[in-house]
Amino acid sequence: MGLSLRNDSGKTFHLENGEWRTFLKVARRYGWNPMGTEPNIDYLNGRARHPDGGIDDDVLKKMIEGWNGSYLTQEKQFVTYADALNIAFALEEAVKERGMEAEQPSHASGSSYASHLEEFISFCKLGRFSIG
Repeated sequence: MGLSLRNDSGKTFHLENGEWRTFLKVARRYGWNPMGTEPNIDYLNGRARHPDGGIDDDVLKKMIEGWNGSYLTQEKQFVTYADALNIAFALEEAVKERGMEAEQPSHASGSSYASHLEEFISFCKLGRFSIG
């Protein structure tokens, strides 16, 4: 199963869940300190909506208070601008140190993995994006 990332200008980036987890794992190993994601209030408003169209403020408040900053769910949460840049810089460090094979999944072909990693780094450099 895959996921889509979308930045503020509407550009999307698609990857498989395993690839996403691998990129995050490598970024952590090379210096990225996750800041945690920010909730997407519009998405949460939709989840807190009554059948009559109104928003249940108590449900919305609980969802916001309980937000855990996960990168692994697909709730249209935001990776901040600074966090996205830090992911990119850490992955660039991994590429410099280990080459494009850094943590390459065994099922991935070398050139397509390397190309996708470079594209992902470029996408992260564009700034804030949502997951989902």
